[in-house]
Amino acid sequence: MHDPSSTPQAADRPKAVHASAARPKSLLAVAVLLVLGVSAPLVARAESPWITHPAAPKADAEAAPIALQFRREVTLKAAPKTALVRVSADNRFVLFVNGRRVGAGPARGDLKHWRYERFDLAPYLKPGLNVLAARVWNDASMAPLAQVSARTGFSMTPETSTLTWASTGPAWRVRRDESRTVAPGMVQVQAAVGRTFYAAGPPETLDGAKADWSWTATRSTATDWVAASPALAPGEASPWTLVSDALPHMAYTPAPIGRLARAEGAGQTTFPNAPLTVPANSEAVLLLDAGKVEAAYPALTVTGGQGARITLTYAEALYAADKTRLSDRAQVEGGQALGLSDTILPDGGAQRLYQPYWWRVWRFLEVRVKTGAQPLTLNKAERFRTGYPFQAKARFASSDPALDQIWRIGWDTARVDAHETYQDSSYWEQLQYIGDTRLQALITYAVTGDTRLPVQAIDAIEHSTLNGLPRSAYPSRSDQSIPPFTLLWIGMLHDYWMHAPDTAPLKRNLAGMRGVLDWYGGYVGASGLIKHTPGWQFVDWRPGLSEMPQAGEPPRPDSCVISLSYVGALKQAAQLETALGDPARASADLAKAKAAAAAVRAQCWDAGRGLFANTPEKKAFSQHANALAVLYDVADATQQAAILERVTVRGKGLEPPHGITGVSYYFAFYLARAFEHAGLGDRYLELLDTWRGMLGKNFTTWPESDDPSRSDTHAWSAHPTADLLTLVAGVQPAAPGFASVRVTPHLGALTKLDAAIAHPRGLIETRYVRDGDHLTAIVTLPAGVEGVFEWRGRRMALKPGANRLDLTQAIAPAP
Repeated sequence: MHDPSSTPQAADRPKAVHASAARPKSLLAVAVLLVLGVSAPLVARAESPWITHPAAPKADAEAAPIALQFRREVTLKAAPKTALVRVSADNRFVLFVNGRRVGAGPARGDLKHWRYERFDLAPYLKPGLNVLAARVWNDASMAPLAQVSARTGFSMTPETSTLTWASTGPAWRVRRDESRTVAPGMVQVQAAVGRTFYAAGPPETLDGAKADWSWTATRSTATDWVAASPALAPGEASPWTLVSDALPHMAYTPAPIGRLARAEGAGQTTFPNAPLTVPANSEAVLLLDAGKVEAAYPALTVTGGQGARITLTYAEALYAADKTRLSDRAQVEGGQALGLSDTILPDGGAQRLYQPYWWRVWRFLEVRVKTGAQPLTLNKAERFRTGYPFQAKARFASSDPALDQIWRIGWDTARVDAHETYQDSSYWEQLQYIGDTRLQALITYAVTGDTRLPVQAIDAIEHSTLNGLPRSAYPSRSDQSIPPFTLLWIGMLHDYWMHAPDTAPLKRNLAGMRGVLDWYGGYVGASGLIKHTPGWQFVDWRPGLSEMPQAGEPPRPDSCVISLSYVGALKQAAQLETALGDPARASADLAKAKAAAAAVRAQCWDAGRGLFANTPEKKAFSQHANALAVLYDVADATQQAAILERVTVRGKGLEPPHGITGVSYYFAFYLARAFEHAGLGDRYLELLDTWRGMLGKNFTTWPESDDPSRSDTHAWSAHPTADLLTLVAGVQPAAPGFASVRVTPHLGALTKLDAAIAHPRGLIETRYVRDGDHLTAIVTLPAGVEGVFEWRGRRMALKPGANRLDLTQAIAPAP
């Protein structure tokens, strides 16, 4: 899965093998392995000690940000053919061997599920002297909110008995890296753009004068190396329960830095294509445009410039004078780069490479240079793209170029916001929120078929359970609760059940699912509706649907919208219980769903308006309540189409009629599925008029909300990338585990479509051509997969391989 062009190369290959996979139980077992041709040194060793700096805080409560450098010099008679090690750290590490970057980690988790990464050091080793080195840092309270910690430490455990020299212990040496300091990110970002929320990596200052530029080399010139000390006291239980990271290593792939969009004070320059020298006692400002928003590690190589200051500012888009984003996201004229900034203080040396420890997200990178008494040469600017190393298998190409662009931008957004966890916004928060994550997982299934990141998310959400409910986002140091999101987690379980054959992740999370429903069962009021509960009653960023309870306020009315979500979760849970759990529990869930649906019909239906209200007071109406009522069949089937017509406006995308609260880009996912459920699937492409409007603003990733938007890279707005495959090309699972397929295209005005979607057994490919009243469809299914094709009331069987369907009868116009 790892991109072979990225730096870690072969070291990532063995990662999927669990450390205990080849552990012999006895000498007899070792002998058997030898007979079978398996080398006996594949005996996994006990976990090596965690080490730290003697001056490092011993408890997280005492912690201040700290950066450490570890090294171990080893002389080898010959380089081994394999040298497998398990590596972990708190918080983060980057591992080097003989000055070459091997990899980084650990993937985020919590203390009960602390990841270790697996590397093969052999490709980096040589006969003679070798240097193992690791950069380890812990940004304490300034770390991303998604980063959990116990205390600063580092551990390397060899997997073979011949590699004892790799085990962490007193033979390793350590020094504090005083060249890197951090500051509170929220303070810096709010000073730049005004009131906002920021919870990602802190701004870094890299001071070349305090750096040991030789710390990974054969000989280090630093004089402050000391013997590493144990991170734990004698007999102290480890706070970290180590588990193998089931994900591939994150990408670290060289990528173009972009073009020079604007230069001030630099004279004629072709930077970054050629070096640029900034004279002494002067200033230069360079604006680089990467062409689209990406997540990457920036790197800057400079010469000279002692006493200079370089500021790197990262922006998804440029800002106007009033600190709102320019409407045209590609616009440079009149725009300023505002947001997170890193600082470089050069020491005057030649060819110094400066790179922040944590990756950044940007389209525009401003390089601001102010020199002192010495000129500074910017030799090179680089970026190394990072993120989950997806292999995209799906495709979408239609007779409408705008739809193709919407599909591609959605996939780019999903990529930028997928790392060791899903992230709501990689620039701003990097938190794995349940509501966002459900949609991100569906994109992953459709485009890649890779279930590893979704399974990580499903498990992490359950691991976060506190006071009976999973937290809103996890991993996280926050205890924030968004109870309605937990109902969507049940939907996420159901989605996985339909897409993936392996049911083990579901079985181990059934208890957590039951816990959510039991918690909500305690808040079913006398009316049969869900009462106002503790926690943030977030449904969507819309008035009346994002209520944060305040101390001392009077009780809020029962919620029809959350009651509808409860109905859907109960129905989904009942299906999971029937297939994998307790049939009696399934019957009870269905009975509760029936009762809740009846309560919604009795108290939330306004016959005069022909709509469901948000509360029994019937003062507020929304697309949300009515979409959910249709989707979960609380609305009578004969009324569903009319209800959706009343809450939307033809030709206006997501825009609602007057007096109706409309969905955001995020909640449009549920509105789209309601349209399909009500038999209005051909109306789906009309909803995408809202995304067509964003194309006119030159977005390269989809934003969090309509302008003014905080985040321009928010994957909850990217669900059309999955919808274009599942609703328009029409390919969906017809049975759990995608065991069979239902293909129901909704082409709208399209005359041609070539689309493919990932399936556990391969690709499902669809090709459609419409010529007047005639439709030709070619549907190709993987071996062993059958299905059904549905079109305008006709139903035809699909067999493995290519199925050609010529529908020559007249096709009625779309409703």
